[in-house]
Amino acid sequence: MTPTITVIGSLNYDLVTFTNKVPEGGETYQANSFEMHMGGKGLNEAIAVARLSPDGKVNTRMVGKVGTDQFGASLKQCLVDSGVDVSNVKTVDGSSGVAVIIVEESGENRILITSGANGELKLSDEEYASIFKDDSFVVLQNEYPDTAKSITWLKKNRPDINIAYNPSPYKPELITNEILSKIDLLIVNEGEAQDVARHLLGGTVTSFDMLAVEIQKLLHQGNVKTVVITMGSEGSIFYNGESEPTFIPAKKVDSVVDTTGAGDTFFGALVSNLALGQNLEEAVNFATKASSLAIQKTGAAESIPFYKDV
Repeated sequence: MTPTITVIGSLNYDLVTFTNKVPEGGETYQANSFEMHMGGKGLNEAIAVARLSPDGKVNTRMVGKVGTDQFGASLKQCLVDSGVDVSNVKTVDGSSGVAVIIVEESGENRILITSGANGELKLSDEEYASIFKDDSFVVLQNEYPDTAKSITWLKKNRPDINIAYNPSPYKPELITNEILSKIDLLIVNEGEAQDVARHLLGGTVTSFDMLAVEIQKLLHQGNVKTVVITMGSEGSIFYNGESEPTFIPAKKVDSVVDTTGAGDTFFGALVSNLALGQNLEEAVNFATKASSLAIQKTGAAESIPFYKDV
């Protein structure tokens, strides 16, 4: 049976400025160039799942909302072009989500998000029941206002579905023992992992190995029960309660062009491989290679590689 992966989340149009430095308050600085790209963590993750799956091996679906502006149609078409089912992407009056991104010469980015239509993404119980049936994974993040309800409804009503969650942008109110106890796959970066330690573990964990072990204990202990801590250019650590935490080094590249979307690429690649039955280490290795390709191109969605490239 072909696995189905559904992403609930944001669809944004990215307005990107490239600059040697970020101006100080009140300062005007001449930037180098300007580009427009498709983005939003939800869209990026859906495209990553679709592109980083072998042809015809995974059904990828997107649940989201776009506005009636010129960006909305473009965002939906971008998903369609990548093979994502958009039957649950609805159009609402007003603007689509927009992200203003500043990319420094080093590749580091700063992002300002206006939610637009994403702010209206709240599903009724009836909509959840009609959309979600026998999905392998549902992929979630924090760029829409209903993440907590999504987690609670799915775990109560569809307990066999793996809930894969990246708590970004970080919202302390969503990092609770109750929420994490419903999560099957948690992906956090170094800062988010340390925030979890401060909020729930008393800030006493001194290494990322130990932190992975302690966070994993907070997760739902059925299904994949896995935590992954990503550490940028260093690599990542994963743990599922079996054996020992495992470190996978990052793939070194000659030139980092733009890190926007690298985390979403990693997330989508990981979930796709797990849904296809790959073991955890194989899936993390694949995701690591995929994200190393993504950072060598500009843009979020456009930089996501294809399965054959990895």
